Amino acid sequence: MLYVGIDVAKHKHDLAVLDSDGTIFIRHLQIRNNREGFLKLQMTLSNLQKTTGEEIQIALEDTGHYCFNILRFLRTQGYPTFSYNPFLIKEFAKNQSLRKTKTDKKDAMTIARKLREDIDKQLFDTETIMIELKYATRHVSRIKEDCTRKKVNYTRILDIIFPELASFLGAPSAKHQSYVYAVLKEYPSANKLGNAHLTKLTNLVSQHSKGRLGKEQAIQLKELAQSSIGQESSALEFELLQTIDIIRYFASMRIAAEKEVNRLMVEIDSPILTIPGIGPALGSVILAEIRTIKNFRSPNQLLAYAGAEPSVSTSGMNQTESGYMVKRGSSQLRWALHEAARLMSIWSPSMREYYQKKRSEGKHYNVVISHVVRKLVRIIFRVLMYNESYDEVKMVVN
Repeated sequence: MLYVGIDVAKHKHDLAVLDSDGTIFIRHLQIRNNREGFLKLQMTLSNLQKTTGEEIQIALEDTGHYCFNILRFLRTQGYPTFSYNPFLIKEFAKNQSLRKTKTDKKDAMTIARKLREDIDKQLFDTETIMIELKYATRHVSRIKEDCTRKKVNYTRILDIIFPELASFLGAPSAKHQSYVYAVLKEYPSANKLGNAHLTKLTNLVSQHSKGRLGKEQAIQLKELAQSSIGQESSALEFELLQTIDIIRYFASMRIAAEKEVNRLMVEIDSPILTIPGIGPALGSVILAEIRTIKNFRSPNQLLAYAGAEPSVSTSGMNQTESGYMVKRGSSQLRWALHEAARLMSIWSPSMREYYQKKRSEGKHYNVVISHVVRKLVRIIFRVLMYNESYDEVKMVVN
């Protein structure tokens, strides 16, 4: 067997090849990240097979979008391709040498050696629709992050030009209500709001709150603005107006992006959506990050891939399980599993009972949720592996 390690980068990829005995066939080969480079890779692998008569296995680091094109090429050529979390390669490299050296050339050889020695490798095999789902879910995630940053900036501006508004509205999310945005778009400072015509302000509040609020709230806002200590700043007013526009734009983008995710989820038609608490939003993230359940031989492997397993420390006669998550896997999958576990503890009778039992034992909330995550992972593994709907009675796992 020949083992090929590929260190993936943006503009080029580095290659190393060794056999089952550790004999090095190619110490270093660099290919460009273009068609010419891919054809060079194809010819190299083909010549190796013809010369040695050996089968080939290929491994690369799961480094996000940089690996997608070369992965698709290798799969098209029929080569079994495996993936590694970059952290595993880093830890493996530490065990190979005490010297602190890192080069693309050395990384490619490290990946090849890891592949050769590893009996627990994960096949990088993914249906095209799952790659599409991952693109879509990551796009939704980036929109949320961008929107959150703008909302933080919106809060900063309000703290300067109208600091009393947040306390008046109550809950932090209240300042993002439609009627608040509408009022601030029309009156982007405390001074302008304080001088607003009451009838016009009342109509604005009523229209954008869909009739829930009216004259009373308009009067309160006007009086609050008249006594405000907020600054007058034309620059901040301009920034506020643009920030509100951007937040609204991101909100509309998120709705459209989530529709695309839902379209893909309908096409996939996964039984994961039958699990209480897992809807299209969480289900899509879990499926996209897992890619295919066939890559995992047990629920524990899936738990480890998410970085949701507890850390273990062993020294002499002392062995402890700290309870802290290792957090070395997919952060997106880990977040989705924790959120799904929280919701399942509410909507699933058996999981709710399990959650309450652990809480009654005096365990911290986060520790209890980690226990629920373990049970949930076993359920997800079974549902996906056997493509069967969730059954509250049959799938109660101890």
